[in-house]
Amino acid sequence: MIKKNVLKMPYGTAIYYLRRYILFDFVKKSNKDTCFRCSEKIVKIEDFSIDHKKPWKFISAKLFWDLNNIAFSHLRCNVYARRKDGKRKVGPKGTAWCSGHQEFLSVSVFCKEKTHWNGLAKYCRECKNKS
Repeated sequence: MIKKNVLKMPYGTAIYYLRRYILFDFVKKSNKDTCFRCSEKIVKIEDFSIDHKKPWKFISAKLFWDLNNIAFSHLRCNVYARRKDGKRKVGPKGTAWCSGHQEFLSVSVFCKEKTHWNGLAKYCRECKNKS
């Protein structure tokens, strides 16, 4: 109870965050803080995640534990990286995939959507207004 009162959170939660801060610090110091998925720098710890280069689920536990299969990514890039076919629709810089048009369009025609991997809605404003 004393630890929880001092730390203002359960001790187990505090240890989780401490380990995360330590790991992120080592990743930055070793210049491994470039996102495996989008190749941009991971600046904030809130965006930092451990990523598997090759999917392991339903394939092999060895891939899960293989340190050569580990990379670091933005959390949003990692979480939303895979569709059912195992690939993500990534187009030229400054574009995003519109599920309505079925093509890449300028990011300027999309509304923001925090829950989507790229921070943009799945449909452009035009398609969204049609529905």
